Amino acid sequence: MSPGAHSRKQFFNKSYFKLEKGSVRGSIFSLCSAAIGGGVLSLPYMFTLVGWGMGYVLLIVGAVSGIWSNLIIANLSVEHKIPNYEAIAQKAGGNCLKKTLQWMVLFYVFGTCVGY
Repeated sequence: MSPGAHSRKQFFNKSYFKLEKGSVRGSIFSLCSAAIGGGVLSLPYMFTLVGWGMGYVLLIVGAVSGIWSNLIIANLSVEHKIPNYEAIAQKAGGNCLKKTLQWMVLFYVFGTCVGY
């Protein structure tokens, strides 16, 4: 038996055991499938609507804007030692942006519950 075999076996048992209701692993899987699922499933439809060329352009614009906005949020959080999105929104845009963020999160969660 190799020296790392025991740790590999533990990793396999932790990672691939049956998903139980309410488990942390199950919750992470559900959150990822809710956040990623609808967007990935709508990509082929978007490509058929706008064509391959414009589809790739829109996909790249979406990826770049997502990465850029995440970097802005991360830099703001690190520079001002802000722990959460609510405080970041308060710092960046005042009460108006903070309330808008709260409503957007509420609508996202409600839509996810209705959709799934």
